[in-house]
Amino acid sequence: MNNTLIWLIIAAVCVIIEICTLALTTIWFAFGSIAAALVSLATDSVILQCVAFFVVSFAFLLLIRPSVVRRFNSRRTKTNVDSVIGKTVVVTEPIDNFGNSGRAKVGDIEWAARSNSDGVTMPVGSKATVVRVEGVKLIVNPKEG
Repeated sequence: MNNTLIWLIIAAVCVIIEICTLALTTIWFAFGSIAAALVSLATDSVILQCVAFFVVSFAFLLLIRPSVVRRFNSRRTKTNVDSVIGKTVVVTEPIDNFGNSGRAKVGDIEWAARSNSDGVTMPVGSKATVVRVEGVKLIVNPKEG
């Protein structure tokens, strides 16, 4: 089978995988495969074809993908859970990871809360910053100041 056809088949497979996953990863390898197919028209050197494939694929993956991902994610609407990250909370029940306890209030809503670091406890009334949400628990860091 002709090398050009092989590279085009690889490109088609990459596009199909990208359509199924929408991860914005395999599409760049499709571009690399097309570059390798173009090189295969000029030379029979499989090494040059592979170099073209890897250079173009990884250049696109490392240089173009981040800006494309940012563009797509800018249109993403945050859910209520996403909007809690970075907010300041008030501790309503002492946070102690070893005691498996702790609650904090964001606005009018009270959540289960745990410290981002196991050895850190937080007393009632202290303030903390939400760093992430795991299930129905806020993971917080003590607020400085």
